[in-house]
Amino acid sequence: MTVNSMSFFIFFLGMALVYYLPFLKKFQWMILLAASCLFYYFAGAETFLYLILATAATHFAALALDRLNLRQEAWNAEQKGHCTKEEAERFKGGIKAGKRRILVLDAMVTVGILAFVKYGDFIVENVNRIPGVKAGLGLTPLNLIIPLGISYYTLQSIGYVMDVSKGKVRAEKNILKTSLFLVYFPQITQGPIGRFPQLAPQLFGSHAFCWRDFSFGFQRVLWGFFKKTVISERMSPFVDEIFLDYGQYGGFTLLLGCIYFSVQAYMDFSAYMDIVAGFSQVLGIHLEENFRRPFFSQSLAEYWRRWHISLSSWFRDYVFYPLSLSSRAVKLSRLGRKFLPAKLAKLVPSVYAMLFVWFATGLWHDASWRYICWGVANGVIMISSLCLSDVFQGWKDRLHITEKNPAWNMVRIVRTFLLISLLKVFPAAMDLGGTVGILKKIFTDFHLSFSYQAWFPGLEVSHLAYILFGLLLCLLIGIWQERKGSVREGLETKPFVLRWCLYAVVLCAILSIGALGSDLSGGFEYAQY
Repeated sequence: MTVNSMSFFIFFLGMALVYYLPFLKKFQWMILLAASCLFYYFAGAETFLYLILATAATHFAALALDRLNLRQEAWNAEQKGHCTKEEAERFKGGIKAGKRRILVLDAMVTVGILAFVKYGDFIVENVNRIPGVKAGLGLTPLNLIIPLGISYYTLQSIGYVMDVSKGKVRAEKNILKTSLFLVYFPQITQGPIGRFPQLAPQLFGSHAFCWRDFSFGFQRVLWGFFKKTVISERMSPFVDEIFLDYGQYGGFTLLLGCIYFSVQAYMDFSAYMDIVAGFSQVLGIHLEENFRRPFFSQSLAEYWRRWHISLSSWFRDYVFYPLSLSSRAVKLSRLGRKFLPAKLAKLVPSVYAMLFVWFATGLWHDASWRYICWGVANGVIMISSLCLSDVFQGWKDRLHITEKNPAWNMVRIVRTFLLISLLKVFPAAMDLGGTVGILKKIFTDFHLSFSYQAWFPGLEVSHLAYILFGLLLCLLIGIWQERKGSVREGLETKPFVLRWCLYAVVLCAILSIGALGSDLSGGFEYAQY
């Protein structure tokens, strides 16, 4: 049952009707929890136990960390000015060691489950490739079913526990509420990765029916379905055809395939976010925005501040900052001063942290070398840009190029989009060998062709017209949002009849030119992560 299926519509409608019954207002969070557990059970019953174990570990680890925080606060209040420096250091050291043990135990369960079910076969496969190991050990693939949404709720769990450890939030005492925070059904399969201070009060609070939230939520669901059915589902078959049999195509078509895949992946993922954010807003719950028009980015770093925002910010706050400020980073920085210019030596902690972050980001997406290489490639490009920033600035000064130059900004947008698209060759290929083969053809077998088959292999002309119509509409709306802000708030000022006529037009477009199947539309690509 995916969020864009008829069965989910029926499920959500029934749940929403019960949710807004006046006499059940105090129990709305329980209704959400029951609906979330039902959704998850029917979507992945065989892996439900993993979620229960992760939830229990998260809850009790947070409670234990919270008790240590309270103990430290009480000790500070009682002993301030009445203890020696050695006693204070000893007490703080004990608290720190206790927190470290709790965090390690929690990670052994939550991260351990993720590593076991998602990366177990990857480890076995690579160990068996070591000469002599397969003959001696004969490790057998595990062939485990990867639990639905495990990559997302694991990061959400780690973030919550880390926030409690740092004293940013108090631990939730009710294990059922902790469960709801982790298993909230619209977001569990693909995010966004929620933060406890922002999401928990909304999940646990009471919500009266609000016509504005209903209207805005309905608009967003409709827009998500438009992007999914008119663009993503129409593009998916011919994009898959290009990469499944890349050997029959030249480098020009394969480069176009990378561009198409970049657009199709964005439409698919952002459509999901629109749909789940819309459904959540109907319930009075506002999820964190996960995209902010990433194809308007002027650099790869900016792109990652606009694309999958909750994931990028999670790695920034819980991995990059701790690593770049760690004692090891400080030691590397000191070592760098002996061999590098002062400006580059200052970047050593950031470079160290970025390499780890991007390796982990690639591995988080999938247990495969092509995704690891994709992550490292992103990191290397951004590190190179960071290290060469003074050189680039010198070139711009000599050419009298300023950041306010519209032509230069457009060049940067196109350059970044092409770079993003070329990097998509890693996830688009079936394996790392396919990635190498595609890249080789792009750079050695590149012959510009103007034939329809070279530009749009296997795509019907009518489908191309639908796709172009959808992309043009998305572009116009994106430009509006960049310059003037929310389209929905702009529509709110228009007459009621006009607004609902526009909704009807979008709905008719979905029904008439959208790629609809027996259960509305297909699944989402990012659900596999």
